[in-house]
Amino acid sequence: MGCGVGAPERFESIERLDAQLVSVARQEAGLRLRLGQVLEVMQRKACCFELGFSSLGAYALERCERSARWVEVACCLARRLEALPVLRSAAAAGRISWSKAELLARVAQPENEGHWLESAQHRTLRELRREVSEAPAEIDVALTEASEATGVLTCTLDREDAWLLEATRALLDQFGTRGAEAQIEALLAEGQGALLAALPAGAVELEAVEWAESAQQRWREQLASWRGEAEERCESRIRAAVLERAGANAGAIAEQAAEGMSSLDGWNSRELDGEVRRLAAALAGHELKLSRLLSSFHRADGWRRLGYATETQYARERLGLSRSSVLARRSLALRLEALPQVASALGSAEIGVEAALQLVRIATPQTELGWLERARQRTVKHLREEVSAALVAVRVFGDANCPPPCNAEIEKYRELERSVLSGQVWGGTPNRPQPDRTLEIPDEPLDGSPQPCSRRPWREMLSSLTAWLEQGALTHAVQMSANSEAGMQSKRSAGRVVVRWRVSLELRTWWHSLEACARRWLPRGMGWVKFLCLTFWKVWSHMVGLNVAWGQVYLRDCCRCSSPVCSRRDVTPHHLRFRSAGGGDEDDNMASLCTWCHLFGVHGGRIRATGSAGQIRWELGAREAPCVRVDGRQRLATL
Repeated sequence: MGCGVGAPERFESIERLDAQLVSVARQEAGLRLRLGQVLEVMQRKACCFELGFSSLGAYALERCERSARWVEVACCLARRLEALPVLRSAAAAGRISWSKAELLARVAQPENEGHWLESAQHRTLRELRREVSEAPAEIDVALTEASEATGVLTCTLDREDAWLLEATRALLDQFGTRGAEAQIEALLAEGQGALLAALPAGAVELEAVEWAESAQQRWREQLASWRGEAEERCESRIRAAVLERAGANAGAIAEQAAEGMSSLDGWNSRELDGEVRRLAAALAGHELKLSRLLSSFHRADGWRRLGYATETQYARERLGLSRSSVLARRSLALRLEALPQVASALGSAEIGVEAALQLVRIATPQTELGWLERARQRTVKHLREEVSAALVAVRVFGDANCPPPCNAEIEKYRELERSVLSGQVWGGTPNRPQPDRTLEIPDEPLDGSPQPCSRRPWREMLSSLTAWLEQGALTHAVQMSANSEAGMQSKRSAGRVVVRWRVSLELRTWWHSLEACARRWLPRGMGWVKFLCLTFWKVWSHMVGLNVAWGQVYLRDCCRCSSPVCSRRDVTPHHLRFRSAGGGDEDDNMASLCTWCHLFGVHGGRIRATGSAGQIRWELGAREAPCVRVDGRQRLATL
């Protein structure tokens, strides 16, 4: 769709797109509210535990394919609206947006919810926030949006430094520091501390770093002020559209959501699980539809031509969504344009939202069918692991057409994580498993693909990884003093790797400012990323290694729960064949399970794990009707 200004029919099509967007957004809000109600009841009745999941977040990720945060917000709103039937009915029917329902649920009481609903239907969200801010002081209401401006941080590294970065990120992940934002912040904190301790006073101009950060902050505050003024001036023109009531037309689901959790009285765990699956399938179709509509609306420059000051204002006032949610969905739609099979599978609920989000990170038109079939065969936890491993191959070797890894490739890749956790990359510690140098990677066709893939970046990646580990990895670079410049020089490895992270603008400013101050003090041959990684390893190397009982078992399982739907790290040893049944203490009969999966899952009869450590067969839920069945890494059909 074009974005010409002079064609009336095109403007009319933008208005139709806008009406469709509002309708789908309100329908999605009603579905999400109902799903929140079902999940809240499941949490109250401990149904997720009965079905073999260690937490509601683990259950939601596998059965809803939604993040723990997404589910937490949905459950919180459902819980608050349970005592506010008027607001609940309005949110379920689409008479108020999700954003307004969230805001009012924090301040409304049963005796005044009618007043707040009337205010919501006659005020924009900006005006409603101002009114809520004047509510009694004891009511804690968060009025600011949590979306922070972000940017892309780009680094070009030698291949050896890229492996060092991957090892450092694995260590950070083990320490519980996950996500690019948190990991980079941790590296910068350690790097800045090391520079201040090692260099002469005043060598690192912290004032320059702080000035750059404060200047960026002042600029962002000024931009926010200008946007606020522009949005306020536009409100008089857009008020009629913003306050237009849009029924969700979600039929029975809207009626059930309006009834609240009382409509779920008497439901057992299997019935609730079935309802969750039904709602998740409906939401998957809405996710695809809403993403495509947002993409078309953006290309038509819709929000500007309809008179809104910013895209954030349109998303907030018209759709009841945050701008970050809109951007994420536009990105999903853009990537799905090149992956029609994945889009079709999402629209028909063959795969869920989380699986689709994982596939668009790694799949290309050449590997789409293979990755789609892999998503059908894996739990969300295992799919995430395989996509993450494939992305390492893409980052380090630049070949985007990376097919799904076979089991032998995944096992070989996990040697990197084991080497990090054991301290092998730092020089070796007890309980380190010996890498299998004779492991052969078979040539096999992609699952679901009619032809084998002729190029597998895994060959290069695993060969490079093995060589990197055999060289002693970090052992040759442990000297961190600026006076030991000769020991810091290293031959540049073949190949260059471009690494990109999306981080906050404040963090990106800190990175560049500190790098500029430190660059002239770094030894020759020492890159900024390499310095940050080695500094972190030097400070935290004492934390690696597992010189504890059953350490070799924990290390083999990468210190994570072996359950196919659990990623907890508070692991304990479990005998697959119970000792009471004749099972021994050999490693092949041992598995690492978190405390819940071990004590309450397996020994509580909610989880059954049989076979050997290399090929565990899992059943979660009731014995006669398990909700999840997995053989090794292969997810099987349920009864």
